[in-house]
Amino acid sequence: PLSPPQDSEEELGSERDDYREKSESGGSEYGTGPGRKRRRKHREKKEKKTKRRRKGEGDGGQKVEQKSSATLLLTWGLEDVEHVFSEEDYHTLTNYKAFSQFMRPLIAKKNPKIPMSKMMTILGAKWREFSANNPFKGSAAAVAAAAAAAAAAVAEQVSAAPPPIRRAKTKEGKGPGHKRRSKSPRVPDGRKKLRGKKMAPLKIKLGLLGGKRKKGTSKAAGEEEVDGYETDHQDYCEVCQQGGEIILCDTCPRAYHLVCLDPELDRAPEGKWSCPHCEKEGVQWEAKEEEDEDEEELEEEGEKEEEDDHMEYCRVCKDGGELLCCDACISSYHIHCLNPPLPDIPNGEWLCPRCTCPVLKGRVQKILYWRWGEPPPAVAAPRLAEGDPEAPSPRPLQGRSEREFFVKWVGLSYWHCSWAKELQLEIFHLVMYRNYQRKNDMDEPPPLDYGSGEDDGKSDKRKSKDPQYADMEEKFYRYGIKPEWMTVHRIINHSMDKKGNYHYLVKWRDLPYDQSTWEEDEMSIPDYDCHKHSYWRHRELIMGEDPAQPRKYKKKKKELQGDGPPTSPTNDPTVKYENQPRFITATGGTLHLYQLEGLNWLRFSWAQGTDTILADEMGLGKTIQTIVFLYSLYKEGHTKGPFLVSAPLSTIINWEREFQMWAPKFYVVTYTGDKDSRSIIRENEFSFEDNAMKGGKKAFKMKREAQVKFHVLLTSYELITIDQAALGSIRWACLVVDEAHRLKNNQSKFFRVLNGYKIDHKLLLTGTPLQNNLEELFHLLNFLTPERFHNLEGFLEEFADISKEDQIKKLHDLLGPHMLRRLKADVFKNMPAKTELIVRVELSPMQKKYYKYILTRNFEALNSRGGGNQVSLLNIMMDLKKCCNHPYLFPVAAMESPKLPSGAYEGGALIKSSGKLMLLQKMLRKLKEQGHRVLIFSQMTKMLDLLEDFLDYEGYKYERIDGGITGALRQEAIDRFNGEKELGVPGKRGECGPRLLGEAPAPPLRAAAGGPGPQPGQGQACPQAGQLQRRRAGGPRWVAQGQGARGDG
Repeated sequence: PLSPPQDSEEELGSERDDYREKSESGGSEYGTGPGRKRRRKHREKKEKKTKRRRKGEGDGGQKVEQKSSATLLLTWGLEDVEHVFSEEDYHTLTNYKAFSQFMRPLIAKKNPKIPMSKMMTILGAKWREFSANNPFKGSAAAVAAAAAAAAAAVAEQVSAAPPPIRRAKTKEGKGPGHKRRSKSPRVPDGRKKLRGKKMAPLKIKLGLLGGKRKKGTSKAAGEEEVDGYETDHQDYCEVCQQGGEIILCDTCPRAYHLVCLDPELDRAPEGKWSCPHCEKEGVQWEAKEEEDEDEEELEEEGEKEEEDDHMEYCRVCKDGGELLCCDACISSYHIHCLNPPLPDIPNGEWLCPRCTCPVLKGRVQKILYWRWGEPPPAVAAPRLAEGDPEAPSPRPLQGRSEREFFVKWVGLSYWHCSWAKELQLEIFHLVMYRNYQRKNDMDEPPPLDYGSGEDDGKSDKRKSKDPQYADMEEKFYRYGIKPEWMTVHRIINHSMDKKGNYHYLVKWRDLPYDQSTWEEDEMSIPDYDCHKHSYWRHRELIMGEDPAQPRKYKKKKKELQGDGPPTSPTNDPTVKYENQPRFITATGGTLHLYQLEGLNWLRFSWAQGTDTILADEMGLGKTIQTIVFLYSLYKEGHTKGPFLVSAPLSTIINWEREFQMWAPKFYVVTYTGDKDSRSIIRENEFSFEDNAMKGGKKAFKMKREAQVKFHVLLTSYELITIDQAALGSIRWACLVVDEAHRLKNNQSKFFRVLNGYKIDHKLLLTGTPLQNNLEELFHLLNFLTPERFHNLEGFLEEFADISKEDQIKKLHDLLGPHMLRRLKADVFKNMPAKTELIVRVELSPMQKKYYKYILTRNFEALNSRGGGNQVSLLNIMMDLKKCCNHPYLFPVAAMESPKLPSGAYEGGALIKSSGKLMLLQKMLRKLKEQGHRVLIFSQMTKMLDLLEDFLDYEGYKYERIDGGITGALRQEAIDRFNGEKELGVPGKRGECGPRLLGEAPAPPLRAAAGGPGPQPGQGQACPQAGQLQRRRAGGPRWVAQGQGARGDG
């Protein structure tokens, strides 16, 4: 009988694969998913292997003769391994895997840079020779006996000896330029070029003419390409996006026309070719040697070694060689690149420094400073086995210093700043670390930046007297942290954890509210207990007794009544104060008589229900009178507030300081900053009650029954409008608007929004109530009392001719109850008269030259040929004044002037070019010898730039205040000037801010050098000067001698 035909093993396996495909695809023959593609490629790969196996057999079924290992090594110029296999080797090395693990290190030691493909070929040849020479190969009984003996020997070793030591994984890296072999399946044989042909013509493809690549289309299964091979390349040119005859890149899917290349090619090059994009990126084609037939047999049997995903180069030095591989990640290292270096490859599992790096304690907000850390302890070097035992031990392996970074953590205060390792930042904050590297020198640490801003001499004296300050400077201040950032401003909230421990939300001085942080009760911070006591005391005043309040902060009722306002009014506000009240004297300040009169007038107007305008001349202390007025209402028991003060953003800091000075019992909140800061203020500073206002960045109304936490809220004009929902829901006892000329237009949004607020009393502050415009005055009165002043046309018609005495008297009678205005000449009878000395200054030769160019309209000499800023001479008088101040104010002169490497003008040429600077140089030297401080005024910011270069050249300390210096920066500059600077360089009139002169130790000199025209307001530019300065102050005005346009300055 005939037996059924037996399918070969390969065919059976193919049928199993086909069955598996059908079952996985749910019986569908039209599956188009990626899994079907992968299975089809797998089947094609099996068919390819079968074809190769059959191809390897010659005619008559005889196999091709295979080369020996010696022949292969000689052909490739490699060194052979001299090893004689013992009987024990034949017993233990019973399979290819064990043989490969034994022989591979020996071959790699002799040939360190052997490619992997050659290594596998030689191992295959060695294994064939080893198997052929095995004396136990013929007898099955002998093999069984040898296996039993080997098993017994292994059991004996396991019971008698300790377990074998496993060494860490190593590999031979090929360096950063090595291209990893693709994991995609190999292209079938039928679609490859012949192996014997060394140079093959470049692939050329006919794309769709005049059309771009169509997305979402795929070719039918089994369809052949035009050239007989499959390709994933695009069918259009990368440059012109058109089809046609294109050449294909061998390292990427791009394609190009020959004429679209740069330079263009006449014909297609032979061999493998990489496109310009790949050459730019450093991706080059690498010739891959074909594997031997034996290697493919091993691959079919599933015995090929697992592919290694570790890096081909050292992570530290970026070089190849023998690398130590991490068992938890893909990192590789040289043992000598580790810190500290390893003496030898470690045994067992090894984890790299990145895997053993400790986790940061939080998220880094910013990097403040970096330094070189201490190197790790040295590691003893191993003694060589064949070395002389009596020789001295080798030098220990020294570690290297690594960078440490001083960082601030998100959500933690500057008290918690600490050092982090460079590796920690590289792993957990790579972007921040790279940005810091780009902006800073990473070879030398930056110079120490003392955040206190004090000179070294004063700092050393304070450190010697105050050990706590010395410790803080050593830990924090020297790395750029200001002492104010570590000083508690106030505590704004508290919480209690499950264990009953208190935590306090601390607002730090000179930092916005969004940088407030929670601190533990036991935190060691200067004056921390004092601020906790103030927090609980104010909470008890507003909310009453709180059972959650700690006992040590509870006060008796008598003490609490002394801190708060009286429950009922203590006096009549219509009665004048003849002398300064006690609560003002307790602050340490003293009011002038006219300020006491202003206080009495404000109190009387409040009692009568009359809204008012305080219109004193600039410098008479409108801010102080307003604060004292609000404080008197609180201390006399008339009202507890709250009060709303709206002021320009640049003056709010000054308002804060004056409130701290003249109203120390007031709880003042400054409502400024970004959305995050204002959100924290609304949640924590508006009320002690929880959920009194919805949280979030958007402002919501406050609950009606919620008690307001603060007494005074300072804010800017813009936030009155932006956060109308929150601020408009509070009933204000009094509104104060500083610089009230912002209300001169009743159509402005600020006017309309503020009119909708619930306000009991209004007080407007302005130094210029009229400004020759009755319409603006009417709008101020309309805002105060709209029921009385509502007819603009009738008001303007009634006072049409303001020059008549009867109308002036009538206007005064109308404004009398609402406005109070005093002038300096009226209140300061004994104030020294302002003196002005006119000094005529000779023009320099360069000034005379440019003066002539302007008069003769020489455009060629005044304008540069390269373009840029051109002089039009439309306003000749202004150009002549600029010339009288300094010729460098013209673009041509500035371009031709000598400059330093830093970009500043060379001092000698700068001074010689202007007659005024030559005189200023002489005057300043004498004034400094006499201990004077100087104010220099100018209406040109470019002139201020020249003055800065001049002062730097002369070596004077100075502060510059102009329109670009606002808010906290302006106040800091004023404080520094009042402290120790010699010179101030304010901008134009009124921009230098309050108290610029302070209490000068010597009479200040107001030297206006550089104003382009008459400056009648410079005497009032520093308003507090007239209030505080009692010595004679002079101000020379320099004019160019004998010129029509003198450049008054």
